[in-house]
Formats: sequence, structure tokens, C-alpha cells
Amino acid sequence: MTPAEGEPNSVRELTTRAAHVERIQHLGEGIFKAAQHSWENALAQVKVANPGLEFS
Repeated sequence: MTPAEGEPNSVRELTTRAAHVERIQHLGEGIFKAAQHSWENALAQVKVANPGLEFS
């Protein structure tokens, strides 16, 4: 495949549909892990700021 103008080097090796799907899944997993960590961090901060607060 011919690279598009301005295409980053990180995606130039993705020449098959399977490679694209695998890369997207990998990126999605990273985004999910980051969001999960952010949520857990926010929840921990709420617990510190409100020690008597009960979550159900």
C-alpha cells in the first residue's frame, strides 16, 4: 500500500485488514485501562474527602 501524505510512521506497516483490527483492539484496551484507572483514582479521592460516605 502506498502511504498517504502526512501518514505517521507508526501506521505504515499496517498493510492488512487484520493488522489494522489488531492495532485498533490494542489501542482500545489501552484506552479502557486508562479510563478504569482514572475512575478508580477519582473514587479514591472521593473516599478520602468523605470518609463516612457509603457506596452501594
